[in-house]
Amino acid sequence: MSGTIRPIPTATGEILPDAMGITSLHEHIALRQGDVHWDESMAYAITELKRAKDLGLHTIADVGPPDDVAGIREVARATGINIICCTGFYLLQRSQLGMKAADFQDKMLKDIEHGLQGTDVRPGVIKTASTRMPIRPAERELFIAAARIQQRYHLPICIHSVSGCAEQQSILEEAGADLNHCYFSHIEATFGWAGRTVEQEVDYLEGVVAKGSTLSFNNFGNWNHTKPEDLARIIHELTRRGYADRMVATMDVTWSFEHGKLKLLWEDTNVNGKDRTYAYLLDTAVPWMQANGIPKAVTDQFIIDNPRRIFTHRTA
Repeated sequence: MSGTIRPIPTATGEILPDAMGITSLHEHIALRQGDVHWDESMAYAITELKRAKDLGLHTIADVGPPDDVAGIREVARATGINIICCTGFYLLQRSQLGMKAADFQDKMLKDIEHGLQGTDVRPGVIKTASTRMPIRPAERELFIAAARIQQRYHLPICIHSVSGCAEQQSILEEAGADLNHCYFSHIEATFGWAGRTVEQEVDYLEGVVAKGSTLSFNNFGNWNHTKPEDLARIIHELTRRGYADRMVATMDVTWSFEHGKLKLLWEDTNVNGKDRTYAYLLDTAVPWMQANGIPKAVTDQFIIDNPRRIFTHRTA
């Protein structure tokens, strides 16, 4: 294949896809500028990422979008983890519901051309989201903007997709996105299935991967959102149908503070929920998949080969 492989910008400089190693494509480093708990958050992020690195984790994508890019760069330097930052938007605020594609594009262009939050850190991935079906007009505009930015800068798109990933994909496709470099997160959450059975959900998801996109699973251990037998069934069946190269495994780590105490997202609704941090992917989720009959060769695809493919782009 001809052409030069584009480097991937990270918080500490560019890397080539072959340097990604074991990768988790949907994570967060919950540093918030000016927060009274900033030091505690920083210490937690460094400690937990070091634990994950000891198990083999090498790269994460922070798909916030981030609140404190300078702080994230400090975390990357302290841990040796490659941290890919993002541009784009999460769930839209009321003040953003009147925005058009050009407005969203302007923000993303600024981040890419001039750096995130006044730093020289460039984003390596685009974040988009919609809340529920039907997709609202401003969310449609956001997806159109993301597709146009991707066409110009060849960045992958990470989509928050609890519900309606096929509908989201259709908007991106119509706007000219490269679906091979789009991955849809949280799609295994049962409350986003619009009443479909697990068998019907597999068929629905097959329509998405058949077009070349990737599904991102993160509910390992978060069994209040997805039954373990359902998640295993989805992965098994899509693998059987030939789509092992269109799935990734990740954790979606994030946290907040309640009454001055750090609280990991969903820790209070899951047994051993406090353990569901970055290291959980390698010390629990991957062994769980293998114990449920998913071969190591397939789980390696989920955390090594498929993330690398999504982030590999060759110049013409």
